[in-house]
Amino acid sequence: MHANYLYEMNTRQVEALARKTSIAFLPIGPTEVHAPHLPLGTDVESALEVCERASAKLQEHHLDCLIASPINYALADVANCFSGNTTLRFDTVVAIVEDVCTSLARWGFTYVVVMCGHAEPGNIKALQEGGKRAMERTDGLKVRVSSWLLGSDIRAAMTCAHPEWDIHAGESETALMLMRRPELVDTDILPSLEPNWAGEFFPERLAEGRDFIGCGAVQAYLGDPRAGTAETGRKVYDIYADFVVNEILGDMAQDDRAQKQALATGPEPA
Repeated sequence: MHANYLYEMNTRQVEALARKTSIAFLPIGPTEVHAPHLPLGTDVESALEVCERASAKLQEHHLDCLIASPINYALADVANCFSGNTTLRFDTVVAIVEDVCTSLARWGFTYVVVMCGHAEPGNIKALQEGGKRAMERTDGLKVRVSSWLLGSDIRAAMTCAHPEWDIHAGESETALMLMRRPELVDTDILPSLEPNWAGEFFPERLAEGRDFIGCGAVQAYLGDPRAGTAETGRKVYDIYADFVVNEILGDMAQDDRAQKQALATGPEPA
């Protein structure tokens, strides 16, 4: 199905879409190391894949949406021990999210779903703070930071021995890139990457302030990259997209209930 990418549209098309929908996705992913075999842009490709699939599923519910221009940088301090990693300060992420959401709302896209492919705790907090500040500045704006990456249960779609510890550049992200951008996967080195189950201890080690190497990801991956297949990628990202659609439909149902309740109770007495 057709997707409405902001960077491909002209101003008249933006105006026409805003008359049909208030929903906008904001895809975000850092330029961050992903093992020796995946590109540094994997997280933004991940976010875009979910946006595209969720957009198609929303159209089945007769809902259009905008996919805003992707942001290819975020807070990614944990990977700063590897070449090419690029990170932003907390306040920078906050400001970018605040400003982009405010701009989208100005043109009628007042329900913004922030779609980030990177779940580092400090980054998530920055996204949430940026959305909060945008809502404080803009009447009628709602910003949701989607929980698709951590909230979805993808274990049944995976084949590796410990999907619960497949955290970074393992089966699921390798599967994504084999499905979406196979030309960017280094399949020469991939067979040499043994499973790394240090993800079992990742939350505790990350909370101690360790970087990827200190967390046991000495080659910048946690999981089983060799288990990834394009077919697994399709299954996993369909689950992610379903999660996002359910978030949006749930918000819309809640807003409808609140509106009906307000109409039923009438205005407050002066």
